[in-house]
Amino acid sequence: MRKEIYDYYSRPGKITNLEKYQSFINWLPDDPEVIGQVVQGLIVHDSWFGNYNIPYEQGHEYTQETAYMQDLLDKVLEIDSSDLSIPRHPKDRVIACCREFSTLFCAFLRAKGIPARSRCGFATYFGWDGGYEDHWICEYWNGMRWIRNDCQLDPFQQSTVMHWGLEANDDPDKVAQIKKFNPRDLKNGEFISAGEAWKLCRSGKEDPMKFGIGCDIRPEWGITSLHGLWFVRGQLLRDLGALNKVETVPYLVRICKGLSWNPWYLVSASDEEITKEEIQLLDKVAELTSHVDENFNEMQELYFTKKELTVPKEIIKR
Repeated sequence: MRKEIYDYYSRPGKITNLEKYQSFINWLPDDPEVIGQVVQGLIVHDSWFGNYNIPYEQGHEYTQETAYMQDLLDKVLEIDSSDLSIPRHPKDRVIACCREFSTLFCAFLRAKGIPARSRCGFATYFGWDGGYEDHWICEYWNGMRWIRNDCQLDPFQQSTVMHWGLEANDDPDKVAQIKKFNPRDLKNGEFISAGEAWKLCRSGKEDPMKFGIGCDIRPEWGITSLHGLWFVRGQLLRDLGALNKVETVPYLVRICKGLSWNPWYLVSASDEEITKEEIQLLDKVAELTSHVDENFNEMQELYFTKKELTVPKEIIKR
C-alpha cells in the first residue's frame, strides 16, 4: 500500500476524531481484537433487543442527527460513567446500529495509528438465503492486507446468525461455509461493498430487489419498498463518502428521525429521475470504490470536484 493511502486512513476525520478521549486512547492496546471487544461492550444494535431479551430504553439513543464518535462516547458515559474499558450489560449500552459499531471501531484504530475505513454495502450472512442486507463493516490494514471486520457481531450475534443459516440450509457446501464463518475476517462474498453491488445489478448478474433492508415498513416513512437499485445507489454514495472520511448515518436511521435525504439529490431521486449521464457517473464511482487503493487519487478527485457526489453539510449535521 502506498504511503499516502496508509497515512490518510491512519488519521481521523471530523466524525472519527476522538481527541477528547486521548487518555483512554493512550491506555487502549493497539490490538484490533481487543479494540473490537471494547466497542462491543459499549453499543447495542437497535434491532437486537428481542434477541438479548432486554427492554428498549429510548433514553439510551444518541440525540444528534448524526453520531460523531466523541458524541457517541459522551452518551455511553452519560448512561454509565464506568471506565470505557468496562463492558456494559446490553441494557446499559448506547443504542445505535451497524454504522456506529464500524465507525467507532474505525475511530479507535485510527487513533492508534492503524489504517482503517468504514465501508457501506451489503452482508450476505443474515440468513445465507441469497439476499443482500444493508450493512456497514470496517476494513483495517494488518501490515499485509485489508481485513474486513464486522465489529457488531459479538460471540452471541455470531452464533445466532450461524444458527439461522444452519437452520435454513441443508446444502453440504453451504453448511461448511456457515460453520467457518468468522466476522473478524470476512471472506469474499460475505460482505460486498456498495460499488460491487452496483456493478452486479447493472450487469444483470443480480436482481436489484435482492438488495435492501429486511424489515416492516412503517406508514410514516412514506415509502413502499426498502429494496431496489435506488437503495444500492444510496449505499454507493454513502460508501464513497465513508472512503473520504465522511461517514453518514444509514438510510433508515435518517428516515426514522423524521429527516429526509432530499439535500443529497443523487440519493433521494427516484430511478426514473436519474439521467443517463448520472448513471455513467455512478458506474465510475462503483468501479473506483471497488478497487480503492488502485484508484485512490482518482476517487478523491472525483469526490471533491463533483458536487453531486460530495456529502452535503446538512446530511452530516450534528
